[in-house]
Amino acid sequence: MSVKRSLRTQLIFQYMVIVIVCMLIIPTAISELLDMQFRNFASERLRENESEIAELFAALYVQSGSWDICALLPMDADFLRWPMVTVQLTDEDGGEVRTYSRMSKREKRRGKSKENEPEILKEELIVSNRDILIDGRRVGGLRFLCVPFNFSPEGAFLRKFNRIMYYAVAFMLVTAGAIAFFMAFRISRPVLNAAKRAQQISRGNYQIEDKMESDITELSILIDSVDRLGSTLEAQEKLRRRLLSDVAHELRNPVTIIKSHLEAIEDGVWQPTPERIRLTVSEVDRLSQLIKEVERLTSIESAGHALALEKVDVSQIIEKAALVFDPLYKNKGVTLKREVEVDVAAVVDAGKIRQAIENLLSNALRYTDAGGEVSVTMKKEGGDFTVEVQDSGIGISDKDLPYIFERFYRTDVSRARASGGLGIGLAIVKAIIDAHGGTISVKSKAGEGSRFTLKVPRKDIE
Repeated sequence: MSVKRSLRTQLIFQYMVIVIVCMLIIPTAISELLDMQFRNFASERLRENESEIAELFAALYVQSGSWDICALLPMDADFLRWPMVTVQLTDEDGGEVRTYSRMSKREKRRGKSKENEPEILKEELIVSNRDILIDGRRVGGLRFLCVPFNFSPEGAFLRKFNRIMYYAVAFMLVTAGAIAFFMAFRISRPVLNAAKRAQQISRGNYQIEDKMESDITELSILIDSVDRLGSTLEAQEKLRRRLLSDVAHELRNPVTIIKSHLEAIEDGVWQPTPERIRLTVSEVDRLSQLIKEVERLTSIESAGHALALEKVDVSQIIEKAALVFDPLYKNKGVTLKREVEVDVAAVVDAGKIRQAIENLLSNALRYTDAGGEVSVTMKKEGGDFTVEVQDSGIGISDKDLPYIFERFYRTDVSRARASGGLGIGLAIVKAIIDAHGGTISVKSKAGEGSRFTLKVPRKDIE
């Protein structure tokens, strides 16, 4: 079973792992690189010095024809450069001519000689040999004793540099730890707040106590999504409660009337006359109509799964839907105008497109008073066809406009009950248009009417 850690702890742990790994690899690599470069530099410089000294003695030999002149050079000659300690000159037979030692100014003042050098230098000295050649003939040799790199100024500098670098690494680790804690806190805080907000939503608390913000794009998107989720669930919860209240109200009245009539007939208070039976039957019809409205909800879920696509003339579909509603509009005193482009072919589900248009016409008639006007416009636009249904009715308020395509939402409960319906007509229209890959939009203001626009792809009409 894996151990669960908080996001902040996980971020701090990962940051520190990255920092520690980088602090180990980079300083080690730098130290090794500097060590290699310094050793190469010291080795090249030593080879050059040895060549210069060999050329010096070769010139002296050519000048005198023997090694006697070399005896005139002081034993603590200044031609020896660090890290050389001693140079032994030998003749062509290998016999020692003279040995020269390098002494510092402090050692000269104190009168120290080679024998007084520290024992560690004698044990650690590096020996190298070089022949002295004149015209290809060996006339002598040089034996160099040199201080190892670790005891050289370069080695001392490198050790000091490494020590300073280790202190710097330790300081950077502490600083990186503080920065890691700060960054982890800065990144995890909005995520933790979003998680707490999601927990509140899961418990049914949809109200936002305080506004969460972040300057990180992904976290800002996460926070906005959680906030929208809470707002959407709150709206859906209100719609659900409103639906339960509406259904209970719609069921209560006819059931109460039917029950009272039957009890009155059973008790002999009323006689089962045809008129009273018709009244009871009308209430049963109200119940039946309510059940049909609820059953229509299934069409919302299946709209995208049961499209019977075929090539049709959309112009005829619009005309047929308008003809069906002509008598209803005339009876209410509302003018129905239409401006339909002819011969607009499209591959759609003709039945569902007609149902969407009829729902819009029914909705426009329901909320347009006598003397008003409703217009239907259909035209072809490139690869799409557009249908607009505009009315001069009561319009939709700004607070209701975002929710009109939600299931069971009704802008005016009292008026909706009087005119019938459960508020699913527009939800069905949206489901149908979405199933066809189209879009639906609305522009409306309270008291100024509404305009619904459907835009549906005609698809491959060939």
